[in-house]
Amino acid sequence: MMDKSKVSNYFKKTIEYLKKPLLGEQRALGLDIGTRHIKLAQIKKTPGGYLLEKYGTIELSPETIVDREIMDREVLIESIRKIIEENEIEEKKVATVISGKNVIIKKLLTKSPKRREEKKVFEALAKENIPFDLQEVVIDFKKLKGKTKEKKDEKEEKLELILVGAKNEVLYPLIDALKEASLLPCNIDIPSFILKSAYQKDIPQEGTCLLVNIGFEHIIITVIRDGDYLFDDEIPMGVRTFIEEIQRVCGLGSKEATKVLQREKIEKDENSEKDENSKEDEAIDDTIEVKEKDVQRAKNTTIKRLISRANRLLPDISEWKLIILSGGGAGISGIQKAFADKFNTNCEIGNPLKEINYGENPPDCPHQLDIAIGLAISKLEGTGVNLLPFEERADEKNKILQSLDQGLPIYSFVLSALILSSIGLGLTKKQHRIEREIEDMKIQQEILIPKVTEARELMAKEKEIRTKVEVIQNLSKNKYARVKLLDEINLLLPEYTWLVTLNEESADSTSIGILLRGITTSNFAVSEFLRRLEDSSYFTNVKLNYTKRDEIAGTETTEFEIKTRFKEFKK
Repeated sequence: MMDKSKVSNYFKKTIEYLKKPLLGEQRALGLDIGTRHIKLAQIKKTPGGYLLEKYGTIELSPETIVDREIMDREVLIESIRKIIEENEIEEKKVATVISGKNVIIKKLLTKSPKRREEKKVFEALAKENIPFDLQEVVIDFKKLKGKTKEKKDEKEEKLELILVGAKNEVLYPLIDALKEASLLPCNIDIPSFILKSAYQKDIPQEGTCLLVNIGFEHIIITVIRDGDYLFDDEIPMGVRTFIEEIQRVCGLGSKEATKVLQREKIEKDENSEKDENSKEDEAIDDTIEVKEKDVQRAKNTTIKRLISRANRLLPDISEWKLIILSGGGAGISGIQKAFADKFNTNCEIGNPLKEINYGENPPDCPHQLDIAIGLAISKLEGTGVNLLPFEERADEKNKILQSLDQGLPIYSFVLSALILSSIGLGLTKKQHRIEREIEDMKIQQEILIPKVTEARELMAKEKEIRTKVEVIQNLSKNKYARVKLLDEINLLLPEYTWLVTLNEESADSTSIGILLRGITTSNFAVSEFLRRLEDSSYFTNVKLNYTKRDEIAGTETTEFEIKTRFKEFKK
């Protein structure tokens, strides 16, 4: 017989081989388009886990994107092309994010629908909760952990959902820009779910955790409870707020204040080594003279505002398990300690590469790439939501069909071989099974032959005993009925009336025919006997056959014959 482990390995290798022409390599590209930077991360799924293959960052001019709206489309497209070329990215399918006022997020609790009814129920929920025509928006749902009940005594189960929507007029400019840059958008998600994917290994599964993503213009705060999304909110503050405060306190221009903040971040960051030849250091002008206390005062003022705004947004939770800082502003000194002190819990700067392998040159500040990394992971795992319009997903299907068409000759040969191998293995297994069954039957036959002989002898004895029992039962049948018959006739006989003959005649299932012959003193006695028989509940069909006058020892007598049926007899 063929070794089972070899057969299993054979099928596994065949399936993996078949998957390659259809799905290609299992890698994903995440592209985070922010207000001042574009960041990308390409991750490959390997047997040993995730691998960060490529990553990169490029700065945008201040007028390219303002308040998350694309103001200079050509510059954005050129920047995307540049970061793709510089990092030698060959992958064309890309996942990205959309956030802010352009996104509607609602948490809903609904009756748990059957699987075939989910689409209809979700559409009804969208109509109730989206303040736009559904033709103008793209929506998606995310189920939270399991099913819940509103009350303990309720039998009806409830399903907790997150409804996410975005207007077409916001999505299509982003999609068109990516296409112009020769990329194929395959997934559009929201930052809260992406950050959860990026830090899924760090987020505690019990208790409440806070994710704080500090971007250039906005801070996204996401609350996670028991490992699941609770809610998120946004603060219109960010790195720009720190720059503007340094400008105001130190009397500097925007560029100078930016350089001061960058320099301060590098000097305070104990986890990074200063590279004298790095481009970042070359961009910092050390000739800018500012007082350290003024810079610190500007930062402290901004941090206090930030903490105050965050505290007003967050629910009153007695104990926070963990706070994770991420984004471009996470490394600004003082923010980490301020959050830890305010919420009395551990606060750390996120590292999305804790569980991800990387090459010889890992990023200096991986928390700045967390959204790009989270996008790639979410795409590989199939988590999060997708706000890509359905008609745009046709390109993805066409590509799969094209790959299938290209791999058709391979599939035809391999599938034929696989089918024939499966049939051969199946027949071989069936033959061995039948042979084992025949051997087992022979053994069972040898064991059963003596038992069959013994069983036949027992059956013959049983038949003999049954015959004897039937004879006894027939003899005993109706013995009490005959006693009852005689007793009833004795009670019904008038005075001076004697029976000469009592014969049993034809019987049916409920009665037996009785023939009575007797002698009495007068016809009156015969009439009385007939009347009593007819009135009795035990006799039916009473009939007088004849009466005959006679004389016995000088006394006149009447001989009679009566025919009737006794009802207490069972055949």
